[in-house]
Amino acid sequence: MNETLTQTFLQALEACKSLAAFPGQPSDLPYRAIELFCEIAIEPSQLLRLSQNYAAESQEAFEAVYKYGTNADNWRVNCSLGFGVKDHCSILSFFFNLYSQEFTFFTGNFNSPQVICELLKDWKGIDLTPLLEERLIGGQAKRLSCGGV
Repeated sequence: MNETLTQTFLQALEACKSLAAFPGQPSDLPYRAIELFCEIAIEPSQLLRLSQNYAAESQEAFEAVYKYGTNADNWRVNCSLGFGVKDHCSILSFFFNLYSQEFTFFTGNFNSPQVICELLKDWKGIDLTPLLEERLIGGQAKRLSCGGV
């Protein structure tokens, strides 16, 4: 396995876990983690393999994203992607749950994995749609109440 991609993956997990230090505050950590996951997603099979190899660490990181995303307003942070931190958490949920296909969406902006795939393709030129098509059997999505967002 590519050691550089492994280190990038672990950095993305650490950025997500660090969200625990910012409850109820705007943070660009979700965006930074998205950038790191995009570096890995250029090789989709590596992203899936790393997610499986680091399943326990990924679950811990996703739990931090989930807590942050459910307690945050959809604050905008200064980044090239735009959107708010809840939107960023939806994108992170997509990355964390590509294998299981059990996605959680925190806003209506990104309410399906297909919409996130379109965004990633337009923004970074990364096409993860084949991963959805391969794994969509039995996939589920959870939509959280947005509280007016």
